[in-house]
Amino acid sequence: MRNVIMIATDQQKVSAMGCVDASYRTPQLDRLAERSVRFTGVISTSAQCSPSRASWMTGKYPHQVGVNQIGHVLDPREWGIAKEFNHAGYETAYFGKWHLGLSASAHDFQITHYRTDELELGGANTDPRFLSNKDAVTTAMALNYLEDYQGDKPFFLKVCWHMPHPNAPIDQPFELIERYAEQFQLADMPIPDSFLRDNLAGKPVFQRERSETGESLLTEELVRRDAQRYRTMLSLMDWNLGRLIAKLEAKGLLVNTAILFTSDHGDMQGAHRLRLKGVLPYKELYNVPLILYVPGVSPSRKVIPDLVSSAAVPGTLLAAAGLEVPAEFEGGSLLPHLNLVAPPVQEHVFFEHYKAYWGYHPMRGVQTPDWKYVYYYEDDMEEMYDLRQDPDELVNVAGELEAETARLQLRQQVDDWWDATGGLSRPAIEDLNSTWGKNG
Repeated sequence: MRNVIMIATDQQKVSAMGCVDASYRTPQLDRLAERSVRFTGVISTSAQCSPSRASWMTGKYPHQVGVNQIGHVLDPREWGIAKEFNHAGYETAYFGKWHLGLSASAHDFQITHYRTDELELGGANTDPRFLSNKDAVTTAMALNYLEDYQGDKPFFLKVCWHMPHPNAPIDQPFELIERYAEQFQLADMPIPDSFLRDNLAGKPVFQRERSETGESLLTEELVRRDAQRYRTMLSLMDWNLGRLIAKLEAKGLLVNTAILFTSDHGDMQGAHRLRLKGVLPYKELYNVPLILYVPGVSPSRKVIPDLVSSAAVPGTLLAAAGLEVPAEFEGGSLLPHLNLVAPPVQEHVFFEHYKAYWGYHPMRGVQTPDWKYVYYYEDDMEEMYDLRQDPDELVNVAGELEAETARLQLRQQVDDWWDATGGLSRPAIEDLNSTWGKNG
C-alpha cells in the first residue's frame, strides 16, 4: 500500500500556475505537474469553501451531506475519508484549514496537531492572524511529521493551506508577499478579456448589481493590484510545496507516496467585472487545478481534459493507495481516466451553490463539453452558455430559440439529478460558533 498525501490550496483557479500561465511563478508546482498527470476539466461541486470540502471528505455533493454553505457542519457520523484509511491500517493526519465545523479529529483523523519547531516564514507575515503565517505553521507541522515518520504503518496526510484566499481588510483582500513583489510588476499584470468585453447584459440582474457595489466595484488598477498580490501568495505557497517535496525525497518516501494537489474553488480575479467569489457559475470559480502523482503508474495521457467532479477526490486518494473505493464514495475515482486515450462519451458534471455573503441565489447546474446550464431555483431564472462558440461565457443563451432543445434537455437532466440525490432534504447542522464569511 502506498502512502498518500493530499495537498490543497484555497481559491486557486485552474490556470493559476506557471506551466499554464506564464504570468505566475510556480516552479515547484510545475515540476510536480511534469512528473504527474494534470487534470484540466475538474469542476468543483461548489464554489465555496465548506461545501466543496465536504465533498473532499465524503465523495458526495454538498446537499447530500447537509453542508450547503459556510456555517454548516459536516456530521461526524457521515462516512468519510479518514475512517476508510483508518480501517485499512493507515495513520491519518490533518494539518491546516478545516472549515467544516467541529474538528478534523471529530472525523477520526488520528493526528491534527504537531510540533512547529524550525518554523520558517519564507516571506510570510509575522502576524499570526494573516493567512501566510498560518500556512507557515501548517507547513512546519507537516515537515516535522514527515521527519519523524518511521514507516511503522502507511500514512494518509492532508495538508490544507489557506493561500491564496483573501485576507481582511476586504478593500485590499489579498496579502502582498513582499519577497515576490518584484517578480510581478503592476504594469505587467493581465486584465481578463471578459472584464473588458462583458457588461453583464442578459445575465441575472444580481450579477450586475454585484459588480457595481462594495468591494466588487472594480477598476483596472484594482484588478492589477489583486492579480499581483494573488500571484505573490501563490509563489509563497509554491515555496512551501517545494519544501514538502524535498522532505519526501530526503526521507526516501517519494517512490512510494501518491500525491494529489488541488484547490476547493477558484477566484474571479476581475473576470466578468466581478471580484472574489459568490453565487456565480463562471469557470474562474468552478474549474480547479488537480495534479495526481502515483508512483509506478504509467498514464496514457499527461494532460487530461475530461470533465470530472471534485467529488471524485476521496475515491481517487483511496485508489491511489491501492485500496478499494467503497460505495459510500459516490464520486468514484479518477484513476480509470489514466488508462483512457480520449475523454469518455456523453460527459457531464453537476455543481451547486446556495448562498454567498453578498446574496442568496441558490442554484444547481450541469456542464457538458458543449454547454453549461444553471437554474436558480429560488429566483426561477436560468443561465446557459454555448461553450464551443463562447468559451468565456459572455452570452447567456437561455431563452434563445437555437438553444431551446439543449436547454430543455439540460434542465431535465439537472432536475432529475437533484431529485435523485435528495435535493435539500438533508437537514443542515448549524455551527453556532461560525462567523459568516470568515476564512470562507
